[in-house]
Amino acid sequence: MDGSFILGTDVYLVEAKYEASPTGVGDLHAFHGKVTDKAGWTRGLFVAFEGFTQIGLEAFGRGKRIILMTGEDLHDALGRHIPLSEVLERKVRAAAETGWPFTPLADLFRS
Repeated sequence: MDGSFILGTDVYLVEAKYEASPTGVGDLHAFHGKVTDKAGWTRGLFVAFEGFTQIGLEAFGRGKRIILMTGEDLHDALGRHIPLSEVLERKVRAAAETGWPFTPLADLFRS
């Protein structure tokens, strides 16, 4: 775990991976285990700068308390001056509505 922050009434535990290849299911499950060992109001934010493998996302599945973000998401948010709090609010809402932990920022903020 690389850190934590509070947004609203939720505590977010943060894991950040800066690796040469996309993150797979093993790292996602390991982080999920850390988050689920904590209090019920705890969420996870997993940032993988090279993104996630499609197989990893499918194997990780739905209905988790983790939100996923890529380096491209961060780059787009900074370039468009979108506050991280707004990005997370939209990602959390998308996860609540779809069950999927990852929706690209570009899909959340269509102009």
